[in-house]
Amino acid sequence: MDFKTEYSGDSGILTLDGDLTIERADELKKALIDGLAETDRLIVDLENVGEADLTCLQLLCSAHRMSVRLNKRLMLSEKRSEAFRNLCKTAGFQRHTGCVLDTQGSCLWKGTDQECLCLQNI
Repeated sequence: MDFKTEYSGDSGILTLDGDLTIERADELKKALIDGLAETDRLIVDLENVGEADLTCLQLLCSAHRMSVRLNKRLMLSEKRSEAFRNLCKTAGFQRHTGCVLDTQGSCLWKGTDQECLCLQNI
């Protein structure tokens, strides 16, 4: 797994390249925390993610809830790898509405069709 964060003003893009599995969970957690600490709006680029597991989804969900508490925005890029899309489908993370903590209406898993839509627009 390779993590790269680029910042521009109050926004940043965290690019994830490789596998997002439990073996890399500590690295992903640190990258998400660091990215949110450095910016008010963090976009996670998942286009080049290889294998992914439930740990990845749980960490993204936790980071999103942290961003809401900090009055920041965490979003997923529109382009996502096939592995990540398949994980969203099989893990059942698709939602029609966010959880009760989603006061911004920005749930990463909210969508209406059968694919993991996450956020459609950045």
